[in-house]
Order: sequence, then C-alpha cells, then structure tokens
Amino acid sequence: MDRSGKPVYAQVAVYNTKTNDFLYIDGNKKTSLPNGSYELATSFVGGNGEDGVVGGHSVKVSGATTTTFDARKGRPVKVSLSPGPGSGYDHTVSAAVCASDNGPATMSMSAAAGDLYVIPNSSKAYELAYGTTYEPRSTTGGDFWLASATHSHGVPSGVSATLRKSGLTNLKVSARSGPDSGQARFSFNGETTGGDACSSSTDILDFQRDLPDSFGVHLQPGQWGVGQQSHDYIYDGFHEYAAGKTTSLTLGHAVWGPGGQLPYTWYHRLYFGGDNPFADPEFTGGGVLASGTVKLTHAGRTLYSHKYSPSQGIDAQPRIPGSGWYTITESGHRSGLPSGSLSTSSSLSLHFYADAGKNQQIRDYITRFRPEALNSRNQAAAGSTTTVDLGMQRLGTDDGTIGRLSDSVKSVHAWYTADNGSTWHALTAKLSHGKWTTAVHNPASGRVGLRSTITDTHGDSSTTTVYNAYAVR
Repeated sequence: MDRSGKPVYAQVAVYNTKTNDFLYIDGNKKTSLPNGSYELATSFVGGNGEDGVVGGHSVKVSGATTTTFDARKGRPVKVSLSPGPGSGYDHTVSAAVCASDNGPATMSMSAAAGDLYVIPNSSKAYELAYGTTYEPRSTTGGDFWLASATHSHGVPSGVSATLRKSGLTNLKVSARSGPDSGQARFSFNGETTGGDACSSSTDILDFQRDLPDSFGVHLQPGQWGVGQQSHDYIYDGFHEYAAGKTTSLTLGHAVWGPGGQLPYTWYHRLYFGGDNPFADPEFTGGGVLASGTVKLTHAGRTLYSHKYSPSQGIDAQPRIPGSGWYTITESGHRSGLPSGSLSTSSSLSLHFYADAGKNQQIRDYITRFRPEALNSRNQAAAGSTTTVDLGMQRLGTDDGTIGRLSDSVKSVHAWYTADNGSTWHALTAKLSHGKWTTAVHNPASGRVGLRSTITDTHGDSSTTTVYNAYAVR
C-alpha cells in the first residue's frame, strides 16, 4: 500500500531459497506458491504518481499466507553530490533492495529528489544500493553525474548521504555523426564487481543528445559499458575506469566496416566467427541495420551461400570437405539511414588455408581503417591530404580449445574511390614503427571510399572495402 494507506499496484520479485526458483508476481493478486522460504523484493509508485518506494523481506509460506509492503513505514532516501554541479540540473535519486546472497530477488526505483522512500529491514539477508544523478536540463550542453554507494547487512531506516565528486571517474565523450545521425540515446551501464550485484541496479545512466555532440560524464569508478543508439547501434564491452582519472572517449568514428573475429575450424566445420559488417573501429559491437550476402567456395565449388538481414544474422557453420584453400566473400549494406550517411556499404573477402582436422583459427587479417584529423561530422577539408591508419585486426576467440596460428604481413596494397567505386586509385602503403598507413589526396567535395588487400607470408589474403568511408567538405 502507498503512503496514504491505499492499495497500489506492485510487482514483487520472489525467490525460493531452497529450490532456487524465481518469478515475478503481481503483488495485488493471489498467487499459488509451494510451501517454503522466500526472499521478496518490490518497488512501486505511490497513488500520487510521484513517490517511489522500494522494500524487501523474507516470508515463510505454509498454506494461505499474506504479506504486505507498507509504504507508510518507508523512510526518505536522500543522496546528493558534493560539491553540487550548480543550477540547471534535474536531480534524481535511486535505490535498489537486494538479497545479499546475490539471489535474483532485486527491485529498484528512481524518483525526483525528495520523492523516494525505502522500507527498513533489519535482516542481514538484504542490502541496499543507492545513488544520485544530475542531468542538465539543457539539451545542448552540460555534464552528467552519477554517484552511488551500498549499505550491507540489512536495509537502513532511510538514507541521508553526501557523495564526493572527487571519488568519481571522468569521461570526456565526443559523439560524432556521419555513420549515424539525428538524435541518439546514450547508455552507461555499470558492471558489478566482487560478487555484489546490487549496485548494478543503480549504476545506470541513459540520456539523449543530437549528433554530433561533446559532453562530460562523471561516474562511479569501476567497470562500465557504453552504447549509442540512433538509426543504428554501437556498443563495446566493459572497461575499467579509475577514480579521479579522466578518459577521452570517441563514439561514431569514421569507417564502420567489417570487424569481429576471424573464422575457425571445429571438427570439420568452419565457423564464421563473430563477424560484424559494420563495426565502429573501436566500439566493435552493433551494426544492427546490416543486410547482405555471404558465400564460401572451395576448389571452384560453392559450399555455402546465404542472404542475411537485420533480423537474421550470419550464424554459419558449414561442413568443409577437407584441408585446403577456401574463400569467404561477404557484402553488406545498411538501409533506412538518412541521405548523406556514411559507411553505407562494405565487403570482405578472405582467402585462406584451413586444416579441417584441427580446431584452430585461420590465418588472415581484417583491415580497420582509421582516418586521422576528421571533424565531428567525419569530414576532411576539400583538397587536403588525409592519413589513414590501416589497422591489422586478428581478434582471438577467447576459447582456449581453439588454437591460434602465428602470422605476419608480407604485403599491403590500398586504394581509394571518389565516385562510389566506379574508379579506384592506387595508394602507397607505408610501414613505420610497426604501423601501416597510407595518404589520401582528397577531392574538392563528395565522399571517399577505401579498400585494402593484405597478403601474409603463408599465402593467405584478405580484401576489405568500405564505401562512403568519410566525407569531404
């Protein structure tokens, strides 16, 4: 019931501590449960539509059993940041009640400062995570702040906490446009560490900004995953960010192209690996708009051919007849993007020797193009020269049972096009201090496409192509 004593809708997380069964139930309806001990957690909004309430307690079910979460027993959750970011910010607080044995009985709630309450519980089987966020009201400027903490061994009788800015980690985010555009949703999700999952329910920050944009994000130190979603979607794995440190983070680099892992053999099958035809060079997950074709050939025969779409990916594992030379050819296209978008089409060709009797990754390289000195819209100046780093990607599978072969580069060739592939112009690829680069003499306007062919010392070769890689203004 809410703080006025009236019944309200509440969803309850229910965990059977003996059988490990878990379910969500409607707390306002009768539900049949086997006899036993249960951990419960809930969050709900009061009848005024503003007050948020969280709580948790344990229940032994034996026949007909009734339990109540009474918001009138709730105590305020007050969390602030010191020093505060100043005026012009929306200040919200959040709280999550969790079973301290890391069972799934966890529920959380966010509300405006002054509108969040927690129902106390002295049982050491529960803990409370709480946090505060400050988001600028302006849609064109201002930093974002999130700080959090955890109270273990029971749920306290309210919270009144002041968290320090100096304890946060700082991200300087540059979100570019070109491969994507328009209004984007940015997500920052904390990953639990040390076996305590409760804080992950409060370490969540989501907001929207128009691309391109630059802003600061100040977060609780630890593991964070960052994502951006507009017409398309990019994300990366979790990375560690230390307290008091500042990290520059660029999203939406130029040249979304083929990325992921190289294929590998597994008991006479060829697994295509975690391929992504439109990956950001650094935020390698995403590219959800991709559609296209992929084909595997051997000794003049097509062994596998498939058309994929955003709803049906490239999850191929065809059987291969034996050891020998194989070729994978893949082409991709992103549709549904605004006119003028970059990285609209890509292709990848891998020619490699595969040993069907061994579980191992093939040799080869995938080029990840990285043009330098582009502006926030991934544009180069008309008539300028753009240095392009030719990153040689050979990501492993993270599976110790799949062998990895050593490899080295024999030759690199590169080309560019200013007319969407009608004409390709040869470039000179140079190796300096272990890095391959090339220089593109940009046209007066339009878009530049890029292509690279890498041949290794064993005869394997790969060709990577990205159309509309970057723009010229």
